[in-house]
Amino acid sequence: MNRSSLLDITDTLIHSMDEVQLDRWDDLSEWASDRVAPVDAVPLEKLQPPKANLYSASLGRIGLMRTSYGTSTQISADELSGAPVVAATNLQGYSVPSLSRSTAHLNKVDDSFLFDLAKTGHSSRLSDDAVQLHLAFDQKLLNEISYSWFGNLPERSTWCPKTPFGGDNTFWNSSLRYIMRLVAETSQPISAQNIRHIEETLCSNLVRSWAAQSGIDISAGKKVVVPRIVRTAEEYIIEYAADAPTLTEIASALDISVRNLTLNFKKFRGCTPGQFIREQRLQATRKALLEADQDQTVSQIAASFSYIHMGEFAKIYRNRFGELPSETLNRSK
Repeated sequence: MNRSSLLDITDTLIHSMDEVQLDRWDDLSEWASDRVAPVDAVPLEKLQPPKANLYSASLGRIGLMRTSYGTSTQISADELSGAPVVAATNLQGYSVPSLSRSTAHLNKVDDSFLFDLAKTGHSSRLSDDAVQLHLAFDQKLLNEISYSWFGNLPERSTWCPKTPFGGDNTFWNSSLRYIMRLVAETSQPISAQNIRHIEETLCSNLVRSWAAQSGIDISAGKKVVVPRIVRTAEEYIIEYAADAPTLTEIASALDISVRNLTLNFKKFRGCTPGQFIREQRLQATRKALLEADQDQTVSQIAASFSYIHMGEFAKIYRNRFGELPSETLNRSK
């Protein structure tokens, strides 16, 4: 692959993404803020309006954006609790992200830069021909996949909150090209299995690269053994997911306190029992929709998994899988 191939791949991919063209800086800032965190976009040349071509999509719980502003630009994002971890990769031109108030880093084509907006603000200057690919990673998703792949890793407050990484011939760059090509060449809606594959591939490679830049030995985490109580709780939740068990019911079945159950899930799974329950119900419902008989309806299937309000269920389902439950059901018939 040549160095421009990632740009070529996303040229194909953008036809299936939401597209916006903007020529006002306020509109540009609002667009970015809606998708990441509070963002301010300003020209580096006075009074120069943007000629922005912006594309966005979701890959499961990962936000995908391709941006070009048509003029040299400074992008600044504020720190915000719960904001995503963002990986920005240069497809064309260059960027100069700040490492600190007095230090900046030159990123060229194929170079990436990571910033954890839950821990730090971010600022970057972009050349007038810059085209970037941004991936916004949900914090809970990173915790979930980090643990399943690498075990109980050191607290991320000890990791570099912003760092250059990636580049040509790196694991990150290879995984990025692979996933972008997979998405670009998929003509049908992406299946739940592929969404999970995409999330795991990108998250695991991001964490591996981020840990290396932060001097973290991720191999040490695999020595942690998950307590039996967590594994037993997971088995119970999966078995009774359709009944939407409460935390009290689960804790009672396992003869432990709700507090103990919650603390163990947070420590060893990076999520709460409630989050695990909601995910298992959604996954089970999706499986049932994909395997439904000709005469089954969305309402019938959703009700069998204890969903009562169909509008709220459809919203939650779409946010998780990128399509309405009726669209999933139609593919099974």
